[in-house]
Amino acid sequence: MLMDLFILSPNMDALFTKNDLARLQGFDNIILEKTIQPLENIQSLFTGNQERILAIDPDFCNWKFPQEIIAKIPHLKAICLQTTSFSWIDKDFAKKKGIPVTNLRGFSMTAVAEWAILMMFNVARKLPLVIKDGWKQDFVKHQGIELQGRTAGIIGLGNNGKAIAEKAQGLGMNIIYWSRQSRDKRFTYVELPELMKTADVIFPTTAQNEQTQGLLPNQLLETMKKEALFISTIHKIYDHEFMLQLVKKGKIYGYAFEEGNTNITKYEGNVWAGPELAWCTDGSMKKNAELWVESIIQAQQGKFPTQIN
Repeated sequence: MLMDLFILSPNMDALFTKNDLARLQGFDNIILEKTIQPLENIQSLFTGNQERILAIDPDFCNWKFPQEIIAKIPHLKAICLQTTSFSWIDKDFAKKKGIPVTNLRGFSMTAVAEWAILMMFNVARKLPLVIKDGWKQDFVKHQGIELQGRTAGIIGLGNNGKAIAEKAQGLGMNIIYWSRQSRDKRFTYVELPELMKTADVIFPTTAQNEQTQGLLPNQLLETMKKEALFISTIHKIYDHEFMLQLVKKGKIYGYAFEEGNTNITKYEGNVWAGPELAWCTDGSMKKNAELWVESIIQAQQGKFPTQIN
């Protein structure tokens, strides 16, 4: 059955090749919107009797896609997200309306793992302090730590967690992990409280959803070793402000995270605030586009292997 396809993405030119778009020619109409604007302005999305699939990049809607918008779109057969994350869309409301929502999985695990390792090195060698000191050398204040032989603790052993574990193991680190479901004999499973108090470097890598929000309460964060590094490419499963206080008070060695408007100098202590570029590489962009196109084609066929609602 022919139907309309709406692709909303300001990153379209960077993501799609001509071959990617050529694979989508089975639709009756393809509406491409690159210019960020209120969704209500895209009139054709909310009118007509033709069945339609919506493929949306969260940058187009400022990472917010409320149920009010979903309710206004007629004959909507599927929503294909451009991201792994789905916390920015009301998937439960879509489910009530009978609208499958799909996401993308595994396209950026290499990029994210390499970025996490980069942040670990930055904090281990006290690069935030070096930057704040105007790149002056101080062999006492700027003395870093070596990572070989230390223990990395992975919280959540999904695609990203496994990729980080493999790379850290390749550096000569010992790997322990906690995960709700995944198990891997290459690494040592421990309960979460044990991981928090024994790991030298802690990587939270779980999915961000209702089940994991607040997974690491402050009482658990306080059990970390004074020499511990906390390296995060996710949010919402721990108290960010509390973590900053732990570093400020010297209760942990350092903390690294992603921040849209980066300004390392506004944080006290060994805090690396990197830009939100963990996933942004040539390989992950290419894989992202391929998987997004595939999910759209499968949705047209009534197949939803990566449905999240």
